[in-house]
Amino acid sequence: MTDLANKSILVIENDEKVLDALSTRFRAQDMLVITATDGYDGYNRACKESPDLIISETLLPSMDGFRLARLLKFDERYKHIPILLITRKTLESVQIMFNASGAENIISKPFRFGDLTEKIQELFS
Repeated sequence: MTDLANKSILVIENDEKVLDALSTRFRAQDMLVITATDGYDGYNRACKESPDLIISETLLPSMDGFRLARLLKFDERYKHIPILLITRKTLESVQIMFNASGAENIISKPFRFGDLTEKIQELFS
């Protein structure tokens, strides 16, 4: 199991309650948490901060998570950053968009934090 302490994570989520909950849980694991509430801001934060990991909701204002992932994954400077997408839709209904995005993993809402942590661990192993 990879130690997540001191890793930076960018959480892009437009639901303030979910964003606050995730931020609190990741900070409790001694992670450096960077947040954004829309896709455009998230993209800019990713480019500026170059975090160790990005977790992004797919349904975001200004730029959806699929497009954000695609822009980062097809840019030589940022393609190394693992991206985990979170969606409210069924995984089957977004499979084509997920595959085209270049993101490494996806999880559907609602999810348990333990399941999310497990997917994060997979990205670092």
